Amino acid sequence: MLWSGCRRFGARLGCLPGGLRVLVQTGHRSLTSCIDPSMGLNEEQKEFQKVAFDFAAREMAPNMAEWDQKELFPVDVMRKAAQLGFGGVYIQTDVGGSGLSRLDTSVIFEALATGCTSTTAYISIHKKWE
Repeated sequence: MLWSGCRRFGARLGCLPGGLRVLVQTGHRSLTSCIDPSMGLNEEQKEFQKVAFDFAAREMAPNMAEWDQKELFPVDVMRKAAQLGFGGVYIQTDVGGSGLSRLDTSVIFEALATGCTSTTAYISIHKKWE
């Protein structure tokens, strides 16, 4: 039901020029999007977003269901995210953080959440993972 509704809605909207079409498999449902998620972002924010989307697809999405089912806390993935600069994003650079703005971090967290929402919530906590 949800899938057919999304397809009808997406067909009415159509895809924006250069838009992104993503199929997300959640085990029970599939969702599709044809809206360009980088619209209105500057080049640096687009790069943050690309790295975060790639990381989410590669490291988080394939493991999301297992982490949730087994109630695992993926410390190794959190450390990998930190190596990309996604740990301590609100913390100033002079004390080891990324020093990013709220907009920059929301772009990152939105992209990471496509891989695993609960892990992204942990990453969004202000701790610097080392």
